[in-house]
Amino acid sequence: MKNSNKSLLLCCLILLLSNISWAQAPNKPTIGASGYPLPRFMSLDDAVTNMRTGPGLEYPIDWIYQKEDYPLLVIAEYANWFKVTDIDGSSGWILRALLSLKRYGIILNNSQKLVKSPKERNIVTVIAEQGVLGSILKCENGWCEMEIGGFNGWIRAENIWGTLDQERPD
Repeated sequence: MKNSNKSLLLCCLILLLSNISWAQAPNKPTIGASGYPLPRFMSLDDAVTNMRTGPGLEYPIDWIYQKEDYPLLVIAEYANWFKVTDIDGSSGWILRALLSLKRYGIILNNSQKLVKSPKERNIVTVIAEQGVLGSILKCENGWCEMEIGGFNGWIRAENIWGTLDQERPD
């Protein structure tokens, strides 16, 4: 009896330790059926876009977006439908053809200074208010270059809704 209890305890301990090491393994990005990673940001490709409660035209419209280039986080895919979440946390399904891979972001947290470059932070090119939409040109080392109203500048990635954690500093 004592040996079987020890064996059971040893098996449980091994199982527990293997799960801990598995849980600490770095997350590999999931690749969706489209071939692109999940999650990822996309933007609306049309001025009026319907978000539905499910992946198909038979599902009711839950929300109507009236802003071209509005960024959405794609969190799942089903056939030609992408499940998305917006800045306010609303989620639903949008037809793939209505989305673009062009990157856009929304300024967070009051007014933000966009600077000439991450190394030239004292040269402000534009000040953008919270909620302003701009094009994300590229991100590197926790900074993103954006174009807002014809002005280019760099901003910390954590000050934009439209960037993923790996684009932000640790």
